[in-house]
Amino acid sequence: MRPAMERRGKTPHFHFLVIILGLCLGVTAAAAHSRLVKSDPAARAVVDAAPKEMKMWFNEKVEPAFAKIWVEQAQGSKIPLASRGDSSDQKLLIVTLPGNLPAGPVKIGYHILSVDGHTIDDKLTFTVKGGK
Repeated sequence: MRPAMERRGKTPHFHFLVIILGLCLGVTAAAAHSRLVKSDPAARAVVDAAPKEMKMWFNEKVEPAFAKIWVEQAQGSKIPLASRGDSSDQKLLIVTLPGNLPAGPVKIGYHILSVDGHTIDDKLTFTVKGGK
């Protein structure tokens, strides 16, 4: 006489595989981290004049009080930038850029804390055609 599970056409291995697959899918969803989804000026954009501010949108709400954003200069030094949140969009950070951005590539680095506790560390670059 065969076990009841085999009589129904399903083996214990099939159930084990289904459980493992479900666990893997759950871990993948939970492992998703915050990321920058859009900026203005956009990454790799070429702008005619240096903007006064930059807007950065993330896929999750961020903690503005813990944001660290800077301009990386060619010689490697970093100039910290002020930023603030937006009460109407908690996924948006508004960054005040220096008034003396020179023409050429502008590399922005950032370290952002999302409300789920994950940090985001990355860089983006845009290019200014003309100075001020």
